Parts: sequence; structure tokens; C-alpha cells
Amino acid sequence: MKTIVITGASRGIGWHTAQQALAQGHHVVAIARQQAGLEQLGAYTRKAPGRLSTLCQDCSEVAPTRNAILEKTDQVDILIHNAAAFLKKEWQALTTEDMEQLYRVNVITPLRLSQALVDHIPKGGHILHIGSVGGVAGSLKFPGLLPYSVSKGALHILSECLAVELADRGITVNALALGSSATEMFKAAFPGQEAGSTPEEMSQYVWQFALNAPSAVNGQVHTVSSQVP
Repeated sequence: MKTIVITGASRGIGWHTAQQALAQGHHVVAIARQQAGLEQLGAYTRKAPGRLSTLCQDCSEVAPTRNAILEKTDQVDILIHNAAAFLKKEWQALTTEDMEQLYRVNVITPLRLSQALVDHIPKGGHILHIGSVGGVAGSLKFPGLLPYSVSKGALHILSECLAVELADRGITVNALALGSSATEMFKAAFPGQEAGSTPEEMSQYVWQFALNAPSAVNGQVHTVSSQVP
């Protein structure tokens, strides 16, 4: 049994990824700001062999989040940074506050939370960042999504850099640049369009990669997309 910490686990891909891990008998520490989604995950746990610990917590408050996690477990085998802020806004209307908010949630919080927990991640552990195909250089870009795409691009580079920084500890760091999946975020970005996958389908890939990639892949940004957008 491994211990998996997942941020943004109250809905969408994070919720289903937690479900995948629980179904295979692992201990999941699910973190989110929305209690209702965590309660639904708890209801699912009664049908699963795994163990669930929930934290209704804003993970950008790093010190309290770290302390709460370490009350649930003293070891983190897989840390999945899934929580994200989203904004769709015309580029000329963007403010400093808009960009700072997205960078705080999408880039700075994953970095700071990894710093806070790294001493509890064993050799062979895996830090996985959930990015976006919109943050991949050369991918098709869309009006209004500049702040989100730019912050996810920074998250991808963070993954590559952390893989180097943590190599001597034997901790693997990767990112998945996800394409379209029928999450609330996708519907806000592309209203009326059909996504290329469901959150459950995407979570199956996320979970298998999180569990199995450390033996073969490190410092990589993998695009996971069947269509654009």
C-alpha cells in the first residue's frame, strides 16, 4: 500500500484519480476546498479496499496543509499537484492581481508544498504535476486563455527543474499536459464544445502514470490529448 496525496480532489480528474487509487487498496490523502466532493469520495470509500483521509483545506496555505497532511501520514509516496486556478479573460483586461493569483495557485503552491513535504517522500517517490496542453510550446492557443496557459507552461518547466534538484534523493518529478476532458474547467473555457474524454477516462491514465512512471520516466512533460481543444 502506498500513500497518495492529491490536491484538488473534490471533483473532476482529481476526484476520479483518488477513486482509482482507493480501488487498488492505497491510502489517499485527498485535499480540496469543497467539503461536498470530499464527502462523496468518502461515500465511495465504503466500496473500496483503500483508506481515505480528507482535508478540507486551501493548499495554497502551505504550512497548515503540510501539518494537516503529516497528521494523517508520515510518508508520501506519490504527490499529485492537481489543484488549479482558472481564468478566461481578454488579454488587455488582465491585471497584475489576475496573473499573481494564477501563478500563486498553479506554480508557487506546487513548489512550496513539495518543499514542505520533500523530507517525507522516500527514494522512489513521485511528484506529478497536472499541467495542460495549452502550456506546451508550439501547441494551439486560444483567445482568453493566456493566464492559464502561461501558468501551466511555467508548471511544466518547474517539473523539469525539480527533477534535477531531486535526482540525488531518488525522487522522480514529471508533468502531464492534459488535453480536453469534460471537466467544469473545460466547459468554462470552451462552452458548448464536446471534450475528447471524460474525467474518469483521463484519471485512469493519470493514476497509472503516477503509479508506474518512476521506474522509467523522470523530468518529462507528457502530452495526453486526443483532440484540440
